[in-house]
Amino acid sequence: MLIEISVLIMAIAVVVLVVFLIQTLREAQASIQTANETLRETKELVHQSKEDVQELMKGVSELIHQVNQQVGAVEPLMSSVRNVGTAVNEVTAAAKEASAAWSGSLKRQAALNAEKASAISSWLNWLDTAARTYQTAKGLLEQTKRASNAAAKQQFASASAAVDNKQRG
Repeated sequence: MLIEISVLIMAIAVVVLVVFLIQTLREAQASIQTANETLRETKELVHQSKEDVQELMKGVSELIHQVNQQVGAVEPLMSSVRNVGTAVNEVTAAAKEASAAWSGSLKRQAALNAEKASAISSWLNWLDTAARTYQTAKGLLEQTKRASNAAAKQQFASASAAVDNKQRG
């Protein structure tokens, strides 16, 4: 009888153990199912994020392309501005050379006039020479300004037309 009671207690213990194992296995199965669902959601989120990043990269690539086109369109204008600056520099150098030559000529003429004439006639000649120098320098300066302005307007117009053509194209 003692053996039968012991066997019965052991059987009850095995049944209780099996019931607890079944509950533990069900909880483990639910945890695994939750983990699988979380993994699936993570995969979907990664896929969606990948698509968003690809769209963003496309947008950035298009923006870079547009910036490169605009820089290319502005480059002829900058070249024209550089050419205008060079032209103005050349005109200024020519004006300086003409002024130096004219000044040398005036000095030689003044020296000759001082030797040939008396103090009063020398003074009058010098005044006449100064007036002619002033008129000539004034005319030369106006001519230089007109030439510089005309060249600058022409180069600016051609650069603007080039930029407009590039933007339309």
